[in-house]
Amino acid sequence: MSLLVDKVCVVNGAASTIGRAVADRFAREGAFVIGVDKDDHTVGNHTVRADLTDESQVQAMYDDVVDRYGRLDVIYNNMGLMDRGDQSVLDTSLQTWRTVHDANLTSIFLSCKHGIPHLLNTEPSGGSVINSASFLAAVGSATAPMAYAAAKAGVVQLTRDLGVHLARSKVRVNAVLFGPIETPDQRAVFDRNPGALEKRLVHWPMGRFGTLEEASGTIAFLASDDSGFITATAVPLDGGITEAFTVPE
Repeated sequence: MSLLVDKVCVVNGAASTIGRAVADRFAREGAFVIGVDKDDHTVGNHTVRADLTDESQVQAMYDDVVDRYGRLDVIYNNMGLMDRGDQSVLDTSLQTWRTVHDANLTSIFLSCKHGIPHLLNTEPSGGSVINSASFLAAVGSATAPMAYAAAKAGVVQLTRDLGVHLARSKVRVNAVLFGPIETPDQRAVFDRNPGALEKRLVHWPMGRFGTLEEASGTIAFLASDDSGFITATAVPLDGGITEAFTVPE
């Protein structure tokens, strides 16, 4: 059985590797996919170019989707940005802090603000919102990009509050705590720092990256009615990293 037959799904941040993988998985599960990104792209049955940190563009995008297709069922917010200037708070500029928070938290706030009303107005009302977060929101790290980690923690709290607030409306809101997923960008981070991957693998219980298939499958499940009793939570997609004290040698 396909999980998302006849559902209209918006994938924000669709031009990224994970965004594209999720859009493809949604389509294979029977969804009609609207891919949204600030860059030119070809993801989805219908493509939109919009700056997801600009409120007027976000509102116009959702209004246009519902005007065209008559309903909205799923929103996947895949927004995220890591900045090389984002390090310890002691060494991070205010501009970097604001840029990282706009990209990772404000964009999701705007998507929820202007997308969720359409979920509520679709007949029958309800649907699923999935927000991209990070395992860094659940742990303390001496080496974390601190603006990014704080923004993703904000995404988790926003998700928790919205999930509880909307629970009786049949709109579910969940987050995914991403760990290391195998993408070219993720690999490049380690390639720039020889030996860094070996040091990190010591702390990864499974000792490997997650796959795009595992990531997109988890998000498709959260988008579907099969996860109908799950809301207001952050699902770890991290191979056990946030639960580990020691790992096998």
